[in-house]
Amino acid sequence: MVGAGPAGSAAAAALAARGRRVLLLEKDRLPRRKVCGEFLSGRAVPSLERLGVLDEVSSIAERIDRGTLHLPSAAPLRFPLPASALGISRYALDALLARRAQSLGAELRFGARVLAIERREGVGMKRRKRKRKWTPRGFHVRWTASGGGEPGDAFAAAAVGAWGRWDALDRSLERRFGREAARYVGWSRDYPRAAGALAGEVRLYVFPGGYCGLSPVEGGVAHLAGVVSERLRRRIAPGWPAVVAHARRANEALDRDLSALGEEGEDLGTGPVYFTRKPPSDGGPILAGDAAGVLDPFSGEGQASALASGLLAADAVERALAGEIGWERLPAEYAGAWRRRFGRRFAWSAAFRGLVLHPRLASLAAGLAGETLMGLAVRKFAES
Repeated sequence: MVGAGPAGSAAAAALAARGRRVLLLEKDRLPRRKVCGEFLSGRAVPSLERLGVLDEVSSIAERIDRGTLHLPSAAPLRFPLPASALGISRYALDALLARRAQSLGAELRFGARVLAIERREGVGMKRRKRKRKWTPRGFHVRWTASGGGEPGDAFAAAAVGAWGRWDALDRSLERRFGREAARYVGWSRDYPRAAGALAGEVRLYVFPGGYCGLSPVEGGVAHLAGVVSERLRRRIAPGWPAVVAHARRANEALDRDLSALGEEGEDLGTGPVYFTRKPPSDGGPILAGDAAGVLDPFSGEGQASALASGLLAADAVERALAGEIGWERLPAEYAGAWRRRFGRRFAWSAAFRGLVLHPRLASLAAGLAGETLMGLAVRKFAES
């Protein structure tokens, strides 16, 4: 497994729970902050239950039951969530999931940046008593180590890539997604003294060139995260505070709400972000989480989908390990299962992105359909 975010740790935990030998490689050291909406929709509950961490996550997270959409020139659109969501930081969640995978028997290595994942024929897999089991296909994974650690390599029957939105591995594997897609960048910041300010609510704000969301996470913190087009980002002053200032000037509700929160934490940024499906498998490792496609943060389904796709990848690998499908069929089997599970979700995400990222059109639609429109959006995401 490459990447110990929600998708990679979920896949590692599921396979380790079945007694499989799992190596989980993570380039960073957990816990760490990460640009993310930090919102777990109700869809995440089955995955958390299967991983055995639902109670622990629920004891930390803030419960979120409703939302409000603030457009620049329209009345607020309020909507209930179809199921309670959980607000929990990636700082807490990623470390918790990685610990769970490790407790189930996965070998976890931090500071391991994977340089190459190369397909090999007839890979020898070491087993007990120094015997070898030969598989028809497999992978040779090589990594370098930060912080004075030793570089290493390993052979594996299967490889799951869960390295997030973009990584140098995408280039080395010649994954050509995104060249025609619009490019965005993302940012986030915390407001550490906001206890009770949001009271179980997520708030979404649209502004020219992007949108952002404000929601509660553990410890009385309000978390702000957003995306902005790279084209707009180049036109305004350097630094993420300039992006927030642009958004606040364009959306009075955002300006008012942030003014009430007071002290703000450090800004984090990331890019590029392509809101597009990517090949879940193209002959190399199978991909999960954002490595297989980035859902719009507007949908609130990114982390829930990452967990589910990690478990889906683990189930596909387990079928190959158990001899239920041949190794040559694994990529296609997984890709088909991924499309059936997440294809409609990406289609609806793209449809509503076209509306949300055009504030004038969104305001017009809100004036005509109002909360009926938001009800439709929430229902379609829940059903997809």
